[in-house]
Amino acid sequence: MCSPPCAHGGTCMRWNTCLCPSGWTGAGCHTAVCELPCANGGRCVGPGTCQCPSDYTGLQCLLPLCTPACQNGGRCVDVNKCTCVAGWQGARCQIEPVHCQKPCRNGGVCVGLNRCRCAKGFTGSLCETGVTTQCVPPCQHGATCSPHNTCTCPEGTAGLRCERLTCPVVTTEVSTARAVRQAFRESYVDRCGPLGVQLCTKYRMNQARVYLQAYRVGYKIQCPVKKNT
Repeated sequence: MCSPPCAHGGTCMRWNTCLCPSGWTGAGCHTAVCELPCANGGRCVGPGTCQCPSDYTGLQCLLPLCTPACQNGGRCVDVNKCTCVAGWQGARCQIEPVHCQKPCRNGGVCVGLNRCRCAKGFTGSLCETGVTTQCVPPCQHGATCSPHNTCTCPEGTAGLRCERLTCPVVTTEVSTARAVRQAFRESYVDRCGPLGVQLCTKYRMNQARVYLQAYRVGYKIQCPVKKNT
């Protein structure tokens, strides 16, 4: 008889002697067995199961914990100690480095890790793209609206809005023809009279295709051709 009785499925073999199942030991089979010992103050609470202190985790309590956790790819290498990567700094790798591998363009400023703050009128990871907006007041004579509310004038124009013509305006004339059907009255000779022996002039309506001539007038800026010297 075993008193107290054997725990965790142990078998009482003789007076207060228990035969314990695998994973348990002790007089009454109350002590758990961990083949891999618990480290860093961990306690074996079940067969192969460690109860770790608050600063460690893992099967044998070998993995340190960082609270709060490391950020931005940082790795916890000891209790509350992070190793940071890619230039990040701080106790939890929370401080972003100011470093751009490729320089920001068009007046952009590097404000973080490969992160640009773009000047007004530009966008993109490197501020390489101009923002297309409508200029106010609008550009004239086919000019293109550029960043910062400025106009890029074509050849032959000038001014803030390309409103001034610097080359003569020439008139162009294009001749066009359009075919139409037009009715007309034609005469023909036919027999007539009571016996049909007389010849009479008769009239009938017919149609003919005629072409109407038209002209289309346009205007364009024509600058003199520059000669190579």
